[in-house]
Amino acid sequence: MPLRRRRSRYQHLTEFGRGRVVGLREGGSSFCDIAERLDRNVSTAHDCCHQWSREGTASRRPGSEQSCGTTEREDRHVRRMAAAHRTASAAKIRAAVGITVTQRTVTYRLLQGQLRARRPVGCIPLTPNHCRLRHEWCQARAHWRAEGISVVFSDESRFCLGASDGRVLQEHPRVYPTHSDCKFVRQSGYSTCCTAIHEQHSRGQGGVFQQDNSRPNTAVVTRHALQTVDTLPWSARSPDLSPIEHVRDIIGGQLQRHPQPVITVPVLTDQAQQAWNSIPQTGIRHLHDSMYTRLHACIQNSGVYTGY
Repeated sequence: MPLRRRRSRYQHLTEFGRGRVVGLREGGSSFCDIAERLDRNVSTAHDCCHQWSREGTASRRPGSEQSCGTTEREDRHVRRMAAAHRTASAAKIRAAVGITVTQRTVTYRLLQGQLRARRPVGCIPLTPNHCRLRHEWCQARAHWRAEGISVVFSDESRFCLGASDGRVLQEHPRVYPTHSDCKFVRQSGYSTCCTAIHEQHSRGQGGVFQQDNSRPNTAVVTRHALQTVDTLPWSARSPDLSPIEHVRDIIGGQLQRHPQPVITVPVLTDQAQQAWNSIPQTGIRHLHDSMYTRLHACIQNSGVYTGY
């Protein structure tokens, strides 16, 4: 149950509480005084006294409570599914359990058991500090149209043969302490990592290299190697501001539509390179020229994600 519904004023009156309301009312107390003394709403005290004067009883009417759509056994099944599959959404839990209630009911049953339903993340969440830094970064480069041609954009994309990429993942429940036993899952797939360079007339002198602030790119070795290169400071969690992010989507779409099935990593690498070479320069130029509108869209949204 949500915290705002756990207060006593939202709970049902007991038989003794209803008798106290009627007794205080007959003793001359007002509805506001009764509600303040019993920590209830004024409407609750008024309805209880109105029922007493009309029916001669203050007992709660039988059957007035809304019937529950699930049984106790189904509720336990829902909570077990949420605990066993921590990334499952309310829709998946509802389909797996096989109950005929709505998705909102499943979410409410999880809240009653101190659990929460998961939902897919549409974008990386932004804190107010992230929005402020993104807004300041865009405001400082609002006149990008004249300076954008001297920036070299880079990005690293990983394309996998299957659903897994061969990396080792660590799993532990969110409610458990960090020093508890964790489960290590080793993925069995293979992948290839491609580094793309997006440049537009920037091979001469005065070019600026755009480097995102991921862990490998902010390492001491990487920063030492780029001491003689002018780098562009990049705001954290800003994939919508980089035009090269859409290039990765274009390559991924061409790999999915490729008629030849991918079996080995060298074949996957060749197909990714062919997809990169087949992208028309007009599309690359259009993405590069969209930086001006990206920056102003971020400024208008006060640093929140844009539609790019």
